[in-house]
Amino acid sequence: MLEGKKPGEKIGKPTAEQAEIGRLRRPLEVSERKLARTEAALSIMEKARQLLEDISESAEQQTWYRKR
Repeated sequence: MLEGKKPGEKIGKPTAEQAEIGRLRRPLEVSERKLARTEAALSIMEKARQLLEDISESAEQQTWYRKR
């Protein structure tokens, strides 16, 4: 609705279609932010899992060397 309008220019009443688009955009933006946060959390969890796996393998190797 505001696209192509200059600051201070009257915008008038939104059409039913414009109102519907605005009403649907807000939840979409919230969902997109949640998705981005979830993807970041999953990425961090995968890195933590890999780090713990590396630490575990390193500990196993150290134990194996000590037993020899």
